[in-house]
Amino acid sequence: MQGSIQTKIYLTALRHRFIRLAEASEIAGKEKTARMTLWRLAKQGSLQRIRNGFYAAVPPERKDSSYEVNRYLLFDRAMNSSGALAFHSALELHGAAQSRFNSVFYLTTDKKRPFEFQDITYRPVWTGEIFGRTTIRLDDIPIQVTNKERTFLDCIRRPDLCGGLEEYLKSVEAFTLMSPLRLLDYLERFGERSLYQRAGLILTYLKDRIKVDEALLETLRSKVGQSAYYLAPGKRGTGRLVKEWNVLVPRNFEELMRYV
Repeated sequence: MQGSIQTKIYLTALRHRFIRLAEASEIAGKEKTARMTLWRLAKQGSLQRIRNGFYAAVPPERKDSSYEVNRYLLFDRAMNSSGALAFHSALELHGAAQSRFNSVFYLTTDKKRPFEFQDITYRPVWTGEIFGRTTIRLDDIPIQVTNKERTFLDCIRRPDLCGGLEEYLKSVEAFTLMSPLRLLDYLERFGERSLYQRAGLILTYLKDRIKVDEALLETLRSKVGQSAYYLAPGKRGTGRLVKEWNVLVPRNFEELMRYV
């Protein structure tokens, strides 16, 4: 009987790539039995314990090797697909990132603690509302990720989570044909005047590369206020004011844009 339960739990984990204690308990009938079975499977190398009550399945042919769990599938499943992979992780998944991070970022409306697994840091980032998601498939498994328009704006708001300004500008050039309607909808949801101004400036500099609608830029110009904002939030010091957008940019901004 125990062997049958163990087989069922392992096959379920293989099918879904991951398994939780609650799922194993449904199969085993008792939580105590499920815990013992999961422990045995982990000891045998059939499962990898990620954190309490959450395990990744190891394919039979990989038991004797150092099996690396897909970081994006792991985080989406760890968060019950409740939010979306975001920031630099979204740049990576959209094929735009210039580098690969050892951190994975996930937007969530729940306040969760970060955790580590296989030398990767998994960082939940709190948000008041989830919007701007799209579904992509990895190994034919659907996962949630912020779409291009939401990612474009998220990384302006939090360049520290996307590798900094230079990494962001080099990456976002791949975001051709973004939807003006979505961008305006998301800007309204954020409700931050500074974001209208910073987004307008970046779109102006990239308009020949990512095909920005001039009507969108006109709408953004109408939102420019009297206050000036730094292009990178939290950055202070000397800078040059771009009067059209009332945004302070680094003095080497033009040089930086030439290499984007």
